[in-house]
Amino acid sequence: MPSTWVQAAIVLTLVVPGFVYQASTRAVAGPDPEESEFGARVLRMIAATAAFAGVYALLFGERVVEYVRTPDRALSDVHLLGVAFVVLALVIPWLVARCIYWLVSSGPYKRASLWVLTKLHLRRPYDPTPSAWDFAFGNGARVGWVRVRLDGGVWLGGYYGANSYASSYPHPHELFVEEGWVINDDGTFTDVCHAPGGMIINCSGAVTVDFLPGDADTAEADDDADEQEVG
Repeated sequence: MPSTWVQAAIVLTLVVPGFVYQASTRAVAGPDPEESEFGARVLRMIAATAAFAGVYALLFGERVVEYVRTPDRALSDVHLLGVAFVVLALVIPWLVARCIYWLVSSGPYKRASLWVLTKLHLRRPYDPTPSAWDFAFGNGARVGWVRVRLDGGVWLGGYYGANSYASSYPHPHELFVEEGWVINDDGTFTDVCHAPGGMIINCSGAVTVDFLPGDADTAEADDDADEQEVG
């Protein structure tokens, strides 16, 4: 009985990290279009599990063999093994997933990767970004003014700042601008902020989405509507 218990604990310690890693990655990075199929998700979990299992076997293999050969010793160290399980199977995979995401999505990493690819004359890796919308708003969208032209020619928009939000794959295209402004028929911003508390814009029927540089005071600085066109 002790031997079976030890073997089950070892198997769980080797298998669980892959699932935790995938769940943590999905939580911080959002849905991945490459994981739309169940088989792709399973393969990634298996790969992550194999990677953690290999590292753990390399670092703690001899200690694990001792517990398998003398299961009674495992019972005497049950509290230590419980802490080890939580750390190895849950905490470390959770942290590793987030550290890797923050690393690969950072500006220095992207610049270094591009420099290496350019120097070695290699092709850029495939970009899994599912749409231009996700590319524009991904990894922290630019701060400034946004205006959306709908099918009927109506313009909607406002200031897109730190408290604004854009939906991402696989959800419909929607924007929350922290300040909604009145826009003329020709696309110029007026001096009227009609939604100071924010505005939600459904962009599913948008013809264009324009990004215009400027800060929150740009439209307030001028009284002339023609001079307040941002961009």
